[in-house]
Amino acid sequence: MPNQVENGKAFEYALAICYYKYLKSLGLNVLLSEDNAFKKTQDCFEKQDEKAKKSFMNASQRTIESLLILEPGLTTQKNFKDCLKIHIAPDAAGIDGDVRDVIFERAYTTPRWEIGFSAKNNHEAVKHSRLSMTIDFGLHWMGHKCSKEYFSEIEPIFKKLNQLKAQKIEWRSVQNKDDSVYVPILHAFRKEMLRLASENQDAPRHLLNYLIGNHPFYKIIKDDRFNLVIVKAFNLGGNLNKTVNRKRALARTEPIKFPSRIIELEFVPNSKTTLLMVMDEGWQVSFRIHNARTLVEPSLKFDIQLIGNPPILFTQSIFNIIS
Repeated sequence: MPNQVENGKAFEYALAICYYKYLKSLGLNVLLSEDNAFKKTQDCFEKQDEKAKKSFMNASQRTIESLLILEPGLTTQKNFKDCLKIHIAPDAAGIDGDVRDVIFERAYTTPRWEIGFSAKNNHEAVKHSRLSMTIDFGLHWMGHKCSKEYFSEIEPIFKKLNQLKAQKIEWRSVQNKDDSVYVPILHAFRKEMLRLASENQDAPRHLLNYLIGNHPFYKIIKDDRFNLVIVKAFNLGGNLNKTVNRKRALARTEPIKFPSRIIELEFVPNSKTTLLMVMDEGWQVSFRIHNARTLVEPSLKFDIQLIGNPPILFTQSIFNIIS
């Protein structure tokens, strides 16, 4: 049975192939890059059973009408030499702050036009970052180094985890791990995050850039619980809905503002594993820490989710009913 990563890749394939086939059916010049990244998603799609394949394809098709209204660049070509290229982003792109999975581009328009989709299957996690004794999350996430005090505070906990790893201890055998591991690590993380934000005015903006990327994109979420496919427009810098070859978008999405401060960062009530961050401009982020393996290892993983968006962020829910 395909895992979560394979399901996500299958959805990327469905989006790419649905848009390619539809735009080709209009007589447009469209090129689908069938490189290694594409073949990887295709393999994941082929692993699905017929019901899942139909659900992925149907969800993808449901978004086409809305995206054509929002993005004239998908259909407006200057002449037949003006080719729309579709490609799957390689996995390494996410490391560089690009969360887009499926990218559409017209390289020969003036100015050059490009948009991307971030495909999410039954989840909205934006990052799965790690903490360890050596990872400087401040530097990697916000461009500002963590303090010596932070590393001194977390060092004994991760050293203990390293000892347990050497003994090949399983996480389920670690007694009281919430209070002995998760809570103190999150306390240290919280204190350091607030320090970084108070001492560096650009830290909240860089944090959001790290979480949602440096490029404008549409997040497309397939939600099987409610038979929905949800489209969200992250119009960073106002670079979505651009006029292409003199054709304007029929609908607009508002440019979104980045946060400038952290208002609150506290434990979720009755939780020892999750922090909730509230920032200005309507942003809310949850940080749930967990172990991702059976055996103990000297690092912990975050499931980071955007649980609150600016009210102006374009969101459309479409029923994913399969007839």
